[in-house]
Amino acid sequence: MQPEGSIIELCHVTRDLDAALQHWTHELGAGPFFVFDVPVLPGQLYYGEPTEVALRVGFGFSGGMLIELLEQTNGGASPFRDFLEERGEGLHHVMPRGDFATGFARLTAAGHRIAYEGRMPSGERFCLFDTRAASGAYVELMELSDVIGQSLELMARAHATWDGVTDPVRPMERLAEYVS
Repeated sequence: MQPEGSIIELCHVTRDLDAALQHWTHELGAGPFFVFDVPVLPGQLYYGEPTEVALRVGFGFSGGMLIELLEQTNGGASPFRDFLEERGEGLHHVMPRGDFATGFARLTAAGHRIAYEGRMPSGERFCLFDTRAASGAYVELMELSDVIGQSLELMARAHATWDGVTDPVRPMERLAEYVS
């Protein structure tokens, strides 16, 4: 796993997840990708206002870097829609490994606003800070619980043992195959 303080994830926002998965697996060698639908989670906020965002996402590794491919599947107000409308598909956000509260305090003190926030189904907080003026992309912070850490380890194990060809796109349920 990546050390504390390093960037652990790059997220690419797309209008067509299947096309993005094809590109990242066949042309870039990332993967395999584990794909799932994220329903509207309760308590989502977009710049402090309630919103309802549903997503289809794929997670896979390229070396030690987690790649998230994200397609919004509904019309809820979000930084994902904003980015696609303003810039098109591309690098949307990065996520550093670190303490949530420390990162939150640092980005807030630097004057960045929270564009999107909520909680994962397992309770972990997440937020996207609007850091586009500084870097052209957002920064995601997430509480990296043991549950999330274990999932990341299993995805990294899948990547390390993948032949680069077989089953490049898999449902998230297949992650259980890598539990030892």
